[in-house]
Amino acid sequence: MIHPAPHTSMWPRPGRLISRSVSAVLVGWLVVYNVMRVAGGTPAGVALMSFLIGTAAGIGVLIIGMWMRTRLIDAGRLHPVDPDIGVPDPADLSLDQRGVLNRTWSTVAVACVVQLIVGVLMLIDWNATPSASRATAELVVAVWFVFAAGWMGWEATNLRNGNAGGVDSVALGALLSTVLGGVAITRGFVASGQYAVVVLTGISSVFCYRVVWKFTRDRGVPWMAVIAGVIALAALIIPSATS
Repeated sequence: MIHPAPHTSMWPRPGRLISRSVSAVLVGWLVVYNVMRVAGGTPAGVALMSFLIGTAAGIGVLIIGMWMRTRLIDAGRLHPVDPDIGVPDPADLSLDQRGVLNRTWSTVAVACVVQLIVGVLMLIDWNATPSASRATAELVVAVWFVFAAGWMGWEATNLRNGNAGGVDSVALGALLSTVLGGVAITRGFVASGQYAVVVLTGISSVFCYRVVWKFTRDRGVPWMAVIAGVIALAALIIPSATS
């Protein structure tokens, strides 16, 4: 009796699905927001609509991508590596892996310090603004920067100690800071400091995604690191082009 070949589920584990969904929303929002800004919309005017459209578009593309990936796996044309398998314990790290972690944790640590400083400056600026003119978006971004500084700082300590178990979440958190920093530039929220946030968190995200690639695959192209770099460049270039 011939049994049908097992089919791969298109849905990843819940934690990974959440991570991919957040990434899809971020990318969709960034693209739609800046397209609407190029079309002449004001930052405040397009903020909500671009988020709603970007979320729908990002999730739609994600679902299509997961479906296509599943079809390629079932057809034997794609052989994925499970990221949970390749992250070694601190005692099992090679010298090369320790070198990658050392470069990564130090970059993340610097990004945390800059985020904390800029977040505090934004809170001061928001508090000094007359209540009728205060932007809720500035408060939200400021609170995220302060929170991310503490959380990513703690993860940077783990990376320094050779514990790379949370490096993928650090990459996602840094990428969120990168996108929010780009939005803050367009809104003029402590704009000079936002450039430093975008650059450092963008580099941190690239480095962290490279660690994931290094520990789990170490061959081919580290696509998530490349995508993170493209998003960081967009967060820097597009605000200047739409100002």
